[in-house]
Amino acid sequence: MKVAVTLFRNGVSPRIDITDSLQIYDIEKGIVKNQEKCSLNFEQPAELVSLLQKKEIKIIICGGCPQFYLRALRFYGFELLHGLTGAPGHIIELFIDGKLENLPSSEPCGRRRRRKNPVHRDPVTGSDYERREQRQFRRGQGVKKNQEV
Repeated sequence: MKVAVTLFRNGVSPRIDITDSLQIYDIEKGIVKNQEKCSLNFEQPAELVSLLQKKEIKIIICGGCPQFYLRALRFYGFELLHGLTGAPGHIIELFIDGKLENLPSSEPCGRRRRRKNPVHRDPVTGSDYERREQRQFRRGQGVKKNQEV
């Protein structure tokens, strides 16, 4: 099985779209048989996909992964482990030992939509409250619901 780790300088690239090279590991029965470094000079994401297919890579380990890359790579059958940082050698050791944890597959890096007036959980009481009500109370414009006037 071939595993690619995205590199930026000496560590795992913080985002897959700014990586300058790949470290490709050929792993068989828990042992690294071969490794090679591959320089990346592409302008389109499709060029990355074609390179990965040509090198027969199955798993990609990276720092962050924007939604576009996440969907494209999964569409072409690549397994993506993202949200990781550190030295590539250490990351591969953890991968071989089965101790590598990544972000949930539904959470790419990048912008996330915010809901208007989201409901938050109070860490002390465990009850839900809305940010708007909390703001009004701090300004002295509102009264807590469980407090008598």
